[in-house]
Amino acid sequence: MYTFTGVSASAGIAIGPVEQIDHGTAGLHRIVCDPFRERALYDVAVVLAKDELRRLSQRAKGPDADILLFQIALLEDESFTNEIGDYIAAGAGGAAAVERAEQIFAGRLNNVDDEYIRERSVDVCDVCRRVVDILDGRPRRRLHLKRPSILVADRFFPSDLFSLDRRMILGLASNQDSTVSHAAIMARSLGIPAIVQLGDGVAALAAGHRAILDASDPNAATFVIEPDGAHVAQADCKIAESRLHGRTPDPVAALPCLTKDGTAFRLLAATNSTSAPDELLPQGAAGIGLLRSESVILDDLPEESQFARLREKLESSDGAMIAVRTCDTHADDDSPWTAEMTKRLQGHRLFWPQIKALLRAAPYGDLRVLFPMIAGVEDWEACLQEVETCRDELRIDGKDTTPPPFGVIVDMPSAALLAGELIEHGAQMLVIDIEDLTRYTLGLGSDSTAAASRVDNPAVQRLVKEVLQQAQGRGVEVYLCGITIESISLIPVYLRLGVRTFSVEPAALLPLKKLLMNEDLSSLTEL
Repeated sequence: MYTFTGVSASAGIAIGPVEQIDHGTAGLHRIVCDPFRERALYDVAVVLAKDELRRLSQRAKGPDADILLFQIALLEDESFTNEIGDYIAAGAGGAAAVERAEQIFAGRLNNVDDEYIRERSVDVCDVCRRVVDILDGRPRRRLHLKRPSILVADRFFPSDLFSLDRRMILGLASNQDSTVSHAAIMARSLGIPAIVQLGDGVAALAAGHRAILDASDPNAATFVIEPDGAHVAQADCKIAESRLHGRTPDPVAALPCLTKDGTAFRLLAATNSTSAPDELLPQGAAGIGLLRSESVILDDLPEESQFARLREKLESSDGAMIAVRTCDTHADDDSPWTAEMTKRLQGHRLFWPQIKALLRAAPYGDLRVLFPMIAGVEDWEACLQEVETCRDELRIDGKDTTPPPFGVIVDMPSAALLAGELIEHGAQMLVIDIEDLTRYTLGLGSDSTAAASRVDNPAVQRLVKEVLQQAQGRGVEVYLCGITIESISLIPVYLRLGVRTFSVEPAALLPLKKLLMNEDLSSLTEL
């Protein structure tokens, strides 16, 4: 893996194979004829070059067309033509004469104080290289991209990009170009990520490899050649986050959730919002696997308001599952709401208005209710008793209910080890909070960052396997939640263990989907 820094010319991030635009070395095996023949060959080359430029200009628009017209005008410029003619008359070959004129005219532009004018020197180089290639008999084949790719070059010429299908360009990376070069301007107009000034040799080194082009930070643009899995996962997350803010939908979202061998899996979203529906299901989510609900306590929402919000969410979900985690009064993760919520609930394990609202909203959609911080059967039965108390009060008020499925958030090792007993006492689903389970198993306290990087710890894996084995013979659903951007690269191990449903924060949904789609489970044995 090689990492290079450059200058961000167009913000964005891209991952993909690298194709190099190599302008090669001109001047090999030239044979100089007499001046009359050299001048005649030059005149023919100019006619052919102008014809090629006119054909390109017919497909170009706006500034692109103007650049091509400028190149045609240069070939017709008297001073440019005389400079070349005089050098040919002195005994130089036509190609060498054009190269000399290129140095002179491009050099004049390079000496101008204005950076934008200096960058126009590349137009002189572009048109002169076209004429030289014709004189040298070099093939001028159009680059055909067979797959979306990151293009690299020592320096991009305008004509390098005119004839390409721009939908196939993932990004541009240049050794020398500046932020006002034609390539940079074009990249910004099309929303293509671009990095310039990477330094000599980077384009050649990257050719044929896979790379991450990250121009999202104007102060720290990077180009990573042959990135490792962690870098790819991090880049995927950045791409997903940008798409969550209105960019083009990722086509992967529309693909079925299948591994390479055809094993199906399911992705759910995790969210904090219990407010009115905004974007209920992010791209790629089949439902809400974890809806945190502490805000209803902090906002002092009465039962009726909570019921109205839940009903609206369920009715707008179009049948998708919504699993609500009840308020966690025993939370110890240093969340700013923890102390306030504990004070308001005065030690109650559950907040009754929330339970009543959940019971009343259940008939309006596929609602599940999950209880966190269950150490064992005693805690679980206490939760169910409070549910029954709430049901009794609703009946007294003439509000009969049909209870939704109730389940346990497996966030402590004891709950994982006692999964079978919890099921026998009525738990209808087990949702493993992989980050919290890692924290409590490894004694990491409230450091969620440390937990995210260790969710594949062997001890945690063994606890998850225990839950899966206990639930398998009893027909109880098990899935993972607590999956964040930082932890997604470690999650495929649980697919191989037998987990088939994952609840993920929205920005990590599609990156995790791509990882799981690349898994092949055909050689694995059943639990």
